[in-house]
Amino acid sequence: MNRKSLFNQLELAYAPLTAYEFAVNRDDKMIERALKNASLYIIGQRPVITFEKVIPDYDQYQLHFEIHQKNNENILSCKLPLIQPIVGSNVDDTIYVAFNYLNKTLRQNTPPFNNIHGFSLSNHTEIGNDFLIWFSPEKLLQNWWKGHINCEIKGDFKSFLKYKVHYVGKATKQGILKRLTGHSTFQDILSLESPVTKKQLPANEIVILPFGFQDNLFIEEFGLKSTKKGMVAAMQGENFPDQEKIFLDAEKALIKAIQPTYNKEMFNSYPESKDGLYNEKLNVISYTFMDPISLNYAKGEINGGLTPIGGDTILIIENIEFKLVK
Repeated sequence: MNRKSLFNQLELAYAPLTAYEFAVNRDDKMIERALKNASLYIIGQRPVITFEKVIPDYDQYQLHFEIHQKNNENILSCKLPLIQPIVGSNVDDTIYVAFNYLNKTLRQNTPPFNNIHGFSLSNHTEIGNDFLIWFSPEKLLQNWWKGHINCEIKGDFKSFLKYKVHYVGKATKQGILKRLTGHSTFQDILSLESPVTKKQLPANEIVILPFGFQDNLFIEEFGLKSTKKGMVAAMQGENFPDQEKIFLDAEKALIKAIQPTYNKEMFNSYPESKDGLYNEKLNVISYTFMDPISLNYAKGEINGGLTPIGGDTILIIENIEFKLVK
């Protein structure tokens, strides 16, 4: 008898976007392309994260700054070179930095600059400024732990990546940005959830975490009665489940594990389903989180990991047993 297993590695397809950042960037084609293969998302909440004590270092051509979070005693100490290979800038460029302040009424003309929830880099030329890249604190951290940017960060960065889960959703028929535009549950969360910290707007605390798959590893083991035709079909990938089915199944698995407050259907009968992987008759299905984030919910938390095997795993065995493996 053949045995079939599907091991799925979930990763952030883009850095967590606050509701404010979503409103400003929902028509951004670069973000849309980054989310092309992401069809699963979580709406969560965390205290505001900001850049603080930002000081330009003209001799080393870099920025010195700290990353702070409300209610978090940890502080990250950072150095970011303004010349970054990822955007194609070089030592002959003149890099401009533009800050986006949380409090726009407070004028800051000299360093250190504070209370910043994002900044952008652009290359100043004779004909104008060419936009290079923008960073929120979470986007900077994600690009750093993935090795995309050259940056020095010291401190307990994982403590900044804890999210209270409000909702788990899918976007298999349209992109996540379009799906969330006018999304009634998203608007309900923004309207009904109180800020974690005083004097903050929910739009700066409510975040969208978009997920794609780093990998889907399908393993088929053949028994003595296996046919040559079946083996050839497996080698040619004909038995691999449809990607949309995997996303639909992952949504159900996450909802059953987390039981988010704003989800109306909790899929208590999962792994049974009509549009997931139930009918694929897989012996093992797993969903592992590959980023250093924590998803907090009423009965516990799910922790991701940066190791090759990732962090916590949702495991389904023989289409019956369902458990979270820490």
